[in-house]
Amino acid sequence: MGNFLEDGSRKDLTGFKMRAAVLILSQILGDFTSGVPIPAPEFPEKCTSEENCCMPYPYTGKPVRQFTIDPNLPLRIRRPVHKLNDDEIAKLEKGYQLLRSLSESDPRSLSNQAKLHCLYCDNGIYYPGMIWPLEIHNHWLFLPWHRMFLYFHERILAELLDDDSFALPYWNWDNQSEEEVANTLPDIYASNRSSSLWNHNRNKCAQQPNIVNLNTVGGCTEKTPTELRIENTRLMYTQIVSGAPTPRLFFGQAYSYGDGGGHGPGTFEDNPHGTVHLWVGDPDAPNKFDDMGNFGRAARDPIFYPHHANIDRIWTIWKTMPGKQRMEPNHTDFLDASFTYYDENADRVTVKVSQIINTTLLRYEYEESPTAWITNGQKAGYENSIPVCNPMNPSQTNAMIIATPELTIQDKLGAEPLTFRVPRPERSDVGVEVLEIEGIKVDGRFQSHWEAYLFFPSVDINTPVSCPEFFGTFNFVPHVGQAQFNRDRVWRVAVKDKLVALGKDNYTDIIVTLVQFGPNVQPLGIGKARIVYDASPATLE
Repeated sequence: MGNFLEDGSRKDLTGFKMRAAVLILSQILGDFTSGVPIPAPEFPEKCTSEENCCMPYPYTGKPVRQFTIDPNLPLRIRRPVHKLNDDEIAKLEKGYQLLRSLSESDPRSLSNQAKLHCLYCDNGIYYPGMIWPLEIHNHWLFLPWHRMFLYFHERILAELLDDDSFALPYWNWDNQSEEEVANTLPDIYASNRSSSLWNHNRNKCAQQPNIVNLNTVGGCTEKTPTELRIENTRLMYTQIVSGAPTPRLFFGQAYSYGDGGGHGPGTFEDNPHGTVHLWVGDPDAPNKFDDMGNFGRAARDPIFYPHHANIDRIWTIWKTMPGKQRMEPNHTDFLDASFTYYDENADRVTVKVSQIINTTLLRYEYEESPTAWITNGQKAGYENSIPVCNPMNPSQTNAMIIATPELTIQDKLGAEPLTFRVPRPERSDVGVEVLEIEGIKVDGRFQSHWEAYLFFPSVDINTPVSCPEFFGTFNFVPHVGQAQFNRDRVWRVAVKDKLVALGKDNYTDIIVTLVQFGPNVQPLGIGKARIVYDASPATLE
């Protein structure tokens, strides 16, 4: 990565060095949070993006305006991509041909939309006087930012096609049914090298007929299609149903103006969102995991958009599941956060999160698809009928609890699994019981991943996530500048439903085993582990 501006001149690193110096001081004194919503940013004329993700200048559109919903737009139905008919496929391909043909001075072009994504997520935007760059990943604004990024992408295609009824498809990779070919790389994106939907930077092991591996860290797998379908279904259930019944768990940690980067993503952002990116990106590309597995280049691949349409669709499904806490955060720092985009006319538009919660008001909905993962791949009411992988009687369980020490600050998670005991506090009728692991120290240059199991200390990297003892996964994927702005991280996941499924809800302590896996196994420092009760959206804590 070079230090050059758009005009080829050498980038002035003084500001960066000053920020780095202040960063060191801020790590000593503690993070600064102003406690007000993120304001809509202005795009810098000469941005300091290391990947040259700068928007076209001079800006030639109308003055920036506040977004308003157009109630006269037709209701668009986003369909699963594998069910598109010939006419819908032809229209989609034509739209991307037109998108690719736009001038590089046009902010609507495919490459400039990818740059906009890069600008937001790879440390390209600073507010005046702020130490930290704006971050759109790893916190509660990840889902709403991408919803509107996708919305304007769809509206731009509709404008180019002169068809207000145009709707993006969604890639239904969560559908593991053998009757439908939904969980492979869609044929129209993968089979025709001359298509406008084709991208050359893709993992060879993500090509058809291979089905998606939702627990990948990139590369290939030796698991059979049957094993993957079972694991994918149970992982979806664990990450979205049992592990994330509150907005704090599903959306991620709070993020306000002045915060030092995202440090706690929701379970859904980590996996399956991030792992699908890694599965598609080419691990052998010069820039590892290009394009989809690279934060700065992901939106260059047309498959990015149906992937994120599916992410957006699952957000809408999550709200319909049982549980009184399944709703968006209601804090003003969430609802009043604002972002800037380019609309279908290449004009700048600012949007508040509160404006985009209701997709019907935005004039789009999703066609229904099978969601067997909602009931863990089982008949409704029998979600917990799967046999455990490590059966233990009460005396064995008590002996394990007595013999297992609590986590200490000296403990690190390395190549060997780490097992520790976590006492449970007095039961509460308010909120959801959650395991919280704080002070996770990750080397910001490398990927880091772990799987977590309950009452199963003999697990290793080959233990399948189809085991009922599996209760969550941690995934860290670095991006440009991450090492300079890498905070300690926090990982949270609900445990109550899993304890009930294991028949272990009556014990006063839980036994947790973390297993690190992936290409960069590193010694991870962990500050502390505890059980808390999450009452969000009523509280931020």
